[in-house]
Amino acid sequence: MKLTLQLFALALTPSLALAAIFPPNSNVKMLNPKSFKKALKANQTSMIAFVAPWCGHCQRMAPEYAKAADKLHPLIPTYAIDCDDDKNKPLCAEQQVQGFPTVKLFPRGNKVAPMTYDSGDRTASALFNWASRRVPNHVTKLSKINEIQSWSEKTQDKTTLLLLTKEKKVPLLWKVLANRYSGKLELAAHRDEDGEATKALGFDEKVKVLVYPSGSSTPVKYEGTTKLEPLTKFFDSILDGTVDFKIPDGEKTSERAGDEL
Repeated sequence: MKLTLQLFALALTPSLALAAIFPPNSNVKMLNPKSFKKALKANQTSMIAFVAPWCGHCQRMAPEYAKAADKLHPLIPTYAIDCDDDKNKPLCAEQQVQGFPTVKLFPRGNKVAPMTYDSGDRTASALFNWASRRVPNHVTKLSKINEIQSWSEKTQDKTTLLLLTKEKKVPLLWKVLANRYSGKLELAAHRDEDGEATKALGFDEKVKVLVYPSGSSTPVKYEGTTKLEPLTKFFDSILDGTVDFKIPDGEKTSERAGDEL
C-alpha cells in the first residue's frame, strides 16, 4: 500500500518528485526553457542532466550527481531538467534526449556544441573528472621564464594576466576564467615551483597573479583574493575601465573547495 501511494504521488507531482530525488541544499539547480536559455547566455562551462522522476537510473544517479555539483561549485554550474514535465518536453526533444538520464556538458554556453556523457560510471568522481577536464583551454602555458617577456610583448594590445603557480597543471579556476573571458583578456600560466620566476620579475614569493595592462610589458601585482568572485569583479573592472590595481588584501569571501588559486 505504501509503495502504491508513493508511485501515485510521483505521478501526480513530477516536478516536486524530481526535486526530491536530489539532496536538499545541493548545488543542482532545476531549469525550465526560459532559465535554460538564460544559463546558456553566459560564456561558461555548465553541466546539465536531462532526467525523469520515474526513471530508476536517474534516482540512483541523483545523489552522485549532487555530490559532483557540490565539488564543481561555483566554477562549473550544474543543472537538471525534468523531461517528464510538459513544458520541458519540447526542449528535451530539441536537445535530442532519447533516454534517461542524459548528461550533457555545454563547454561555452551556446557558443560551442554540447557533448554527451557516454560512460556507464555515474559516480560523483567520474562526473566531476569528466566535466572539469573538458573546460576549453584558453590558457597559454609558458614553460620557461624567458617566454614570459616575449609573451607580454606580443599581447600588448590587450590586458593580460599571468598566473604563477606551484602546481603541475593549470588550476581549474584559471581555466574557467580564461574560458569565460576568451577573446577579451589574455591569460597565461607559468609553473614557478621554486619562486625563481617571481624573483626574476622583481616580486616577493607571495605573488600569484601579475597583470600586464594594455600597452605595457611591465607587470603589476594583483593583491586581491584569488577566488572566483573577486577575480571576476576585477576582470570586469578591467573591461569596463574602472580597474584599480591597488586592491585591498584580505578581501573576505566564502570558502569553497577548488575556488582558490
